[in-house]
Amino acid sequence: MKITPAANTNFKAIPIAGTTNKFKGLTTKIDLYKITKSDRKFLEKLASTVDFNTSLKKMDEFDRKRWKKVFDYAVESAQNPENQSIIAFSDNKPCGILSFVDEVRTLFLDAVCAFPRSDGKKVNLGGTTLIYQLFKFAESFKVKSVELLAVTDGPFDVISKYKRLGFKDLGMEGDYVKMSCNQFKVKEKLGELSSIIDYKPVKNPENVNLEDLIV
Repeated sequence: MKITPAANTNFKAIPIAGTTNKFKGLTTKIDLYKITKSDRKFLEKLASTVDFNTSLKKMDEFDRKRWKKVFDYAVESAQNPENQSIIAFSDNKPCGILSFVDEVRTLFLDAVCAFPRSDGKKVNLGGTTLIYQLFKFAESFKVKSVELLAVTDGPFDVISKYKRLGFKDLGMEGDYVKMSCNQFKVKEKLGELSSIIDYKPVKNPENVNLEDLIV
């Protein structure tokens, strides 16, 4: 099953769900939207306006540059018409992007990046909420597994994080670690994460202009 945009030049992002996340005493609201082909200019603007040097100035320069590289790739991946992509907003500010490929029996996670909002605030569970949505798609599409190639030199230990989310290390593939999460583990992790992610799907969604969401 694929989500196919309608042939409409005015087509904009599609609301998917709203979440209220509670973790370590903090409550965060994150809204998720499916990116469409008409959102390319928005993504280009986003790429030029997210300032990692300011929002992450306390981070080591090398790690900051790695995070920016991951972000740039996520934006590029989200612009690929062959991919399906999600953008996360918190308090009307973008805070994360995820892009994947539907390979019928498998969803391949091409890119995911949570990033500080324009006010410099890091959003609690930003990346985890995007993965939760990917798992919701995997369950809905009835795929056998979710797969990815993880970087080994990211700004933090992504391998351990993916393992906590149910992915299994399948060994090196070039410079990356191949990882997979089967359908049974996906279901298990959806159940576990639902205790901290209150997920409300949008019924009868209307297309929105992402620019109009930002305040």
